Amino acid sequence: MRMQQFLIAVTVTAGLLCSPLIAVAADGGPPPLPRNEVCKENPGKCDEARAKRQEFCAANPQKCEQQREQMKAKRAEIQAECKANPEKCEQMKEKRAERRDFCKANPEKCEAQREQMKARRAEMQAKCKADPDKCEQMKQEARKKYPDRMGGPPPSGSKSKPKSAD
Repeated sequence: MRMQQFLIAVTVTAGLLCSPLIAVAADGGPPPLPRNEVCKENPGKCDEARAKRQEFCAANPQKCEQQREQMKAKRAEIQAECKANPEKCEQMKEKRAERRDFCKANPEKCEAQREQMKARRAEMQAKCKADPDKCEQMKQEARKKYPDRMGGPPPSGSKSKPKSAD
């Protein structure tokens, strides 16, 4: 359970720049671009992702512009939070570094954890799609139970997934 929480926090933190893209990917958008480290290791994969992104933006310029604005706003929000609480940002950087080191040392285990989280996320999305009212109730309960998780409750309109559903 603790590892899942950590993985979620790392995934959210590391993917903040791509988070608006992930939401659009469910609407038929391309997957988010891989991070710089991945591009150094596998440039072909990044070139392919960039080409898909360019095609998507050519076909959907308004969505792309909206995503850019969302990313800029999120980046500014994170910078403001880090200025207000630099210790917390340093802790998150250290946790991300530890996770990177762990995944380098244990790629199979790390991939298994990712797959487990993907399955859990898909399960929760299916539950939320089937019963949105119950899903919202579970989210509220999780926010009450874990008020300090990932910086507290998300801003209104967020599409966060509940952490504890059972």
